[in-house]
Amino acid sequence: MVNKKISPQISVCIPLYDTEPFLAQCLHSVAVQDFANFEVVIVSDASRGRDDKGWTAKKILRHAKRECDKLRKEKGLPPVDFNFFEHSENRGLIEVRRTLCSKARAPYMTQLDSDDQLEEGALSAMYQTALSGDYDIVHGTSVAGYFSSDDSFVPANENRYGKIVYDEITGHDIFHRWLVGAEFTANTWGKLIKRELWLRAYENVPYTECNMADDVLLFFFIAQYAKSYKGIEKKVYRYRINSGMSSGRKIDSLSKWKMICTTASVFTVISQWCENHQNEIQSDELNQLRKMTSYYLGNNIKQMRETVIPELQQQAHELLCEYWGESFVNRVEEKLNK
Repeated sequence: MVNKKISPQISVCIPLYDTEPFLAQCLHSVAVQDFANFEVVIVSDASRGRDDKGWTAKKILRHAKRECDKLRKEKGLPPVDFNFFEHSENRGLIEVRRTLCSKARAPYMTQLDSDDQLEEGALSAMYQTALSGDYDIVHGTSVAGYFSSDDSFVPANENRYGKIVYDEITGHDIFHRWLVGAEFTANTWGKLIKRELWLRAYENVPYTECNMADDVLLFFFIAQYAKSYKGIEKKVYRYRINSGMSSGRKIDSLSKWKMICTTASVFTVISQWCENHQNEIQSDELNQLRKMTSYYLGNNIKQMRETVIPELQQQAHELLCEYWGESFVNRVEEKLNK
């Protein structure tokens, strides 16, 4: 008897923006989920990456789909749709996530970076929690670490990406306790979020080429519109450290450095929104946004000094000023040099 196809309740959204060395492991963690009705939506930002076998994303995806179908048939679960979309040119992560949002069909979305993994039972745990209180945001526990040569996961001593509130938060307190209280992270991964909140967030975000701090921009609006948040102790996400754009690897081209500089675009959009909605944001929230903006620029400056090769330092500094503004860069540099 063929299992009847049912509409997905969760869209697992995976952005591809560079290479895919860990995509197969990522998709395996999706394939073993025991949740009945979900879909996988992948959007490639014109990525031409391959894994260590030389496989493209499409080939990795076909293999993962066969594995998933086999595992779910053995468990008596319905098949999962794997949907692949591709940008014709690089647009950045903000626009990749916009496309993911538009292509997703389920009422709930969870983001999964292609170098990370879901824990077993993650989707079931988050969805059951969401239904139990009609929560807009369910935030699961994450574990940061790395994978050893035998593919076993080794947790790090510290998980600075996994701050979470094991409690229920409602109304404007969600936004305030995230931004001012810094009680939980803005990461969109490791969370189950109603798709309608994503759609509302993107109503406030113009086309933006950005590859860094995209979570901050999107969660800024998601947190404002959310009516309820719930943190759970169930481990749902494995975050791979030292594998992304901010991992400290040497930057040997201006195109790579430009991807870092696009962090400024996040705070340009937010500051413009604040100017137009002064009655909707509190003074201490504005002060925190100013501090956050300076913090991210400071990180860009440090990253330039530590990772950009010497022969590109001058051009990298000029590009940084182009994105952030020369006077702002100079002020933050003066503070860092003290």
